[in-house]
Formats: sequence, structure tokens, C-alpha cells
Amino acid sequence: MKKEKIDRRQFIKLSSFTSGSLAIAFMLPGLDALALPAVDCEFFQPSAYLKIDRNGKVTVYVAKQESGQGIDTALPMIVAEELDVDFRDVQAETAPYGTMKPGEHDTGGSQSVLDMYKTLRNAGAIAKAMLITAAANEWKIKESSCAADQGEVVNTISMERITYGSLVCLAASLPIPKTVTLKNPKDFKLIGKAEKRSNLKDILTGKTKYGIDIKVDNMLYAVVERCPVLDGTLVKIDDAAAKKVPGVVKIVSYKGTGAPMHVRAGVAVVATNTWAAIKARKLLNITWNEGKKNKESTDQLFKTFAEKAKAKPQIEVFKKGDLSTVNGIMEVTADYSEPFLAHATMEPMNFVASVIGDDCEIWGGLQLPDWAVNTIASTCEIKKDRIKCNLTMMGGAFGRRLHFDFAIEAVKIAQQLNNPVKLLWERTDDMMYSPYRPANYHQLKANIDEDGHLLSWQHHVLGTPIAYMTDGPKNEHPEEMDGANNGFCYDIPNIYTGYTPVDFNINRGWLRSVDICVNTFPVECFIDEIAAKMNKDPLDLRLTLLENREDFKTGDGPGALTQSPSRIAGVLKMVAEKIGWKEKRKPRHFIGLATHSFIFAKSYAAHAIEIEMLEPKKFRIVRVVAAIDCGLVINPDGLLNQMQGGLAFALTQTLKGEITITNSRVDQNGFFSYELLKYDEMPPVEIYTIDSKEEPGGVGEVGLSTVAPALCNALAAAGNRPRKLPISNEGFSWV
Repeated sequence: MKKEKIDRRQFIKLSSFTSGSLAIAFMLPGLDALALPAVDCEFFQPSAYLKIDRNGKVTVYVAKQESGQGIDTALPMIVAEELDVDFRDVQAETAPYGTMKPGEHDTGGSQSVLDMYKTLRNAGAIAKAMLITAAANEWKIKESSCAADQGEVVNTISMERITYGSLVCLAASLPIPKTVTLKNPKDFKLIGKAEKRSNLKDILTGKTKYGIDIKVDNMLYAVVERCPVLDGTLVKIDDAAAKKVPGVVKIVSYKGTGAPMHVRAGVAVVATNTWAAIKARKLLNITWNEGKKNKESTDQLFKTFAEKAKAKPQIEVFKKGDLSTVNGIMEVTADYSEPFLAHATMEPMNFVASVIGDDCEIWGGLQLPDWAVNTIASTCEIKKDRIKCNLTMMGGAFGRRLHFDFAIEAVKIAQQLNNPVKLLWERTDDMMYSPYRPANYHQLKANIDEDGHLLSWQHHVLGTPIAYMTDGPKNEHPEEMDGANNGFCYDIPNIYTGYTPVDFNINRGWLRSVDICVNTFPVECFIDEIAAKMNKDPLDLRLTLLENREDFKTGDGPGALTQSPSRIAGVLKMVAEKIGWKEKRKPRHFIGLATHSFIFAKSYAAHAIEIEMLEPKKFRIVRVVAAIDCGLVINPDGLLNQMQGGLAFALTQTLKGEITITNSRVDQNGFFSYELLKYDEMPPVEIYTIDSKEEPGGVGEVGLSTVAPALCNALAAAGNRPRKLPISNEGFSWV
């Protein structure tokens, strides 16, 4: 029999509320205390991460920022598992900014599940323990005689049941336990089972509100004409024609900011509607001082890369053994390059800001809201404690919203108005004024002895470092995001990796799997080139370089990460088996594979790709097989979505993605000149998961980096080796 309601008088006698509320500070570093209503007692909230109302509905507050990766489903699943509730009774809400520890709102690097797994399990277990204690007190039995089951506590003696909702008031009066026992993973009922996105229906029917949908009272709209050259300045404006457009309210300007976000100098048209602002912008006549760096081009940049590659690297990144002792009879060399890339999110950048007196309120999607708020405070001279930040869903991010130049722009415009203002970037703005994935160049060299042993590996990476943008050209570690030894696990006796930074007058930023993609392409292609020189099977060579090698640390100190050659070999073997690596292939069919470890996310992946050559440089992708080892899988459906999306994202980069620069200006201005993968270009894909007992790792970026080398290795097997991305620039086409 269910006991649906607890007598209120009994609750008041049992409770220890003071002054009409119970203050619980546990896990709420962003708040002085959490007040729970005592008189009506409508909910129980033992932590910042969840609350349960009297109807048994569970709200999980998701600290990480949702941009399509499915964390608003995966993270609540972790809580629901430990709490033992029906997932249909769980709803997810974005955790209000400021209710979490500094950094907990930050979202990037495939860290969401990895960061929050233990914390959310603990939160769910604590809430369950308090509910069980409340039920035990009500029944006057031992807690060991109680069990949780699907949102209810069961008296295992009498088999009586009480719903969580009925226990809300009693549980809220209890002290929070300092320690709890977590479930044994073998007892998981929800984790590991596929769950569709919890808000999928709202997304598909247009009910979900993204940043671009936000409206506030008395809001105006703004678009910006920016200086075409980074770090240029405004000289003068002729805005007479623009002011005549009906609906235009004001035209304002602001200076650029330099590091860390490199907001360009701009002139904003503010109007009562978007179309008036866009129309008036086209009528502005602006004179800019473009500065001395207005003639740079990607053509010259790659020539500079090639020239500097001949010299000794400026920075030693990694060294093992002694190259001076290497006397191989065969030397293998190759140069690889990759262009600047845009994020190309479906939702263009947008932001809403209001500055009234000393108070600032902002609305929008931010992957690093703490950094954004701190920088807005310093750049716009607003006290941090006077900034209220409202976080929204993001229609794609891929690292673009790790930067927040658009947020600073919105605040700078709002400071010159008496109304809230919504800043909108047009698609052209999004393509031409973003921070781009750095262009890079790689020179590789290997030596093989007369017995066919790989003696040495040398890798000179040349890049346009992000660190020069965020911290200035005096940054002491510009190789941080371009380090070629990141994840390198092949057992070679002599290794040397060096880095040479090359500055360039265009903004750079992080893009999904940035340094992993940058380095996996040349490394995994070069392994195939070495195998060809040695007359060895590329899979066998990889496995030979991985076998019998124990896990090892990369780096020093508490931040050192563990590399697992056996897990890398595991995903390699799986894709090889599933694609039929050793089987006889049809005429004109070729296969390539590649692997990598995304050690930041404690995950490993591999791809094998089969192609059919139609002409010497024309092909179709017949089949893609992917394998991932990310430890315990929280939501298989979410993993599938991420791996499929990663493949589409990576194929865009491999086949045709490229940002080129002429006279320090981006040449591409939209999806016609920066093409994304089309629906009919998406090949069939099979995704396999390694069954693992390891703690869960990240999956958001893991499905990207091995796609380009796997495809290029297949093309090389067919007789043509691409060494530059996108491969369309090397004369390849596809159907």
C-alpha cells in the first residue's frame, strides 16, 4: 500500500526548520545558503544538482552547457540511476549561473560526463539516503530494512511503499550525510541503456528556446559593421543615409579590445527590428585604419611554413632516446598541411545585454561563462558582482562559444543605450569574423634499419598558435594546443617532436578536437607511409608498435594523463575485424584505417573506411566503420549521435573545409563558399563500442580525428597519397 501523504502536523513536529526555512549550504559554493520553504514544503533539494517535489518529480540541474551534445539527457541519467527513479519522472534544467563551483559551468574538451560522473552519482546517492532515512523514521524501523525502487522507498519487512514525493518534507529536515555508498555498476538499470534526448520533441517542434530566441522587455536589435582587418581602428563614419531608414534608433561605435578575445572595432546600427538594422548597415560609409598587417595571405603563410620547416624547431616539445646515434639505411620523409577552419554553427552568434546604471544583465550561450563574466567586467569596466548572467541553449558550438567576442560587443553597445539590446551576427559575419581553427604544417622524418626496424621518429609542427591570441605573442608555451606528441603512443626508441610558432593576423580559437585532429592526420598517414616503405601491413605495423607496451604517463605532476596502448590496439582490432581487413576485396575497392587516443577525455577511437575508385582521383565512400573505447557508456544513443555527428564534421574538414585569407580578410562569406557536408554525401556508418569497466570518458570529439587519415590512407592504397587538407585542393572528387 502506498502512503501518498504525510500529516502536516506530524511533519512540523519532526522538522528542525528555523524562521520558516532550512538552510543547506552543501555543494552550493555559488550561494551563501539554499532556502527551502518549510510551511508549504513543496520540494526537497539536498544539493545544487537536484530537487524533488511533492509529486515525486525530479529536477536535475545541469551545470554544463547544452549545444546539441545531449548532456541534458546523459547527466540526469547519472542522477536518476543512483536515486532509483523512473527516468520519465526526471526533467533537466540549466543550472542558474552562480549556483555551482567556479568552472563547473564550463563546457569543452569532451569533459562533461568525465567531470560530473562522480559528483552526480554522489548527489543522487545522498538524496536517496536521506529519503530512506526519512521512511525508516516514519516506519520506526532500521534503514537497512528499507530499499529504494522506482521513486519509492520499500519497507522490506511489510512490503509497504512510500513515494519519494510523500517523503519530501521529512527528508528536508534531516542532516545531510557526509558519506554514502554508491551502487555497484553491475546493478545499474538505467546507465548503459539507450535513452532518446529528453527534449527531442521540443527541439523538433520548435518549442526549445535558444539564445537567438530570447526576448526581453523594451529590447532593441543591433547589427555591426566590423573593421575588415583584425586590430584595425575606426577613423570616421558617414551615417546620414543609414539614419534615414525607418526604425533606426541609434548608431554607435566602439573600440576593439585586443587579447584575449580580439573584438574588432565596430559600428553598430541599433533599430526597433532586425531588418531595419540590416538595411541601414549597408548604407554606412566608414573609413578604417587597417594598420600595418593588412596584406597577409594564406598563400604566403604556407610558403612561410615550408621555409621554416627546414630550420630547427624553435621549441622542443618531446624527446626520447638519442637521434645522433641513429644510422638507418632508409629514410622516409613527408610534409603535411591543414588549413584554417570555421566552426559553422547552425545558430549564428547572438547575445542580449542590458546595462542600466551600474547593473549589467546578459543572456546567451557561453561555453566558458566564468571567463566571459570576468572579461566583460574588466573590459567594459563593470563590477563583476553587478553582472547577472542568464545562460541559454546553443544551436551548435563546436568550440566557437569558448570565445565570447560577441558578448563583449553586446555589452559595449548596451552601455550606450537605455534599453536592452539583442546583437545578431549575420551568416556572413559568422563566417568572416570568427576565431578559426589554426592553420598548421608538419614535417616528418623516420629512419629504418637493415633488419626492418623503425629506429626514429621526428616531427616538426608549425602552427599559428591560439596562445598568441589569448595571451599575446610573448606567451611562453605557444605549443600547448599544437603539441604533436599529444597522445603519441607508438613504441619507437628515438623520438623528437619540435614546434615552431608562426604568427598571423587573423583570430584563432578552439574547434572541436582541435589539436587532436591537427596531429592525428599527419601521424596516422605517416605510419602508413612507413609501412609501405617497410613492405609491411599498416595494421600489423601499428599493432607491433603497440604490443607489450604497458600504460604510461604523459607529462609530470598531478595533471599527468595515462596513455593505454592496449586500449588503442583494441579499437584498431575491432575496426579491422568489422570491415574485413584481411578479406579479399572487390576490384577497385580499397581500405584505410587510423587510430588515436583522446587522453584528455580518457577515450580511444579508430576508423576504417572502404572506398571504390571510379576514376584515378574520383571515388565514393562505400562504408565507414568506427570503434570507440570510452569506458562505461552512460547513454548509447547519445554516443551514437556524437560519433555520427563527428564523422559528418570530420568529412567536411577532410573533403572541402577551408578558410583562406587575402589581404588579411577571409575570402569565404557563407555556406555557398564554405560548404558543409550534405545529406547525400553522408556515407553508411557502423559504430561499435568496446565493452569496458573503466569509468566513463568523453565522446564529443573522439569521433573526428581518425576520419581524415583513414580516408587518405585508403586513397593512398589506391595509388594517390593526399598530404594536404582539404583533399579537393589535391584534385580529388567524390560522389
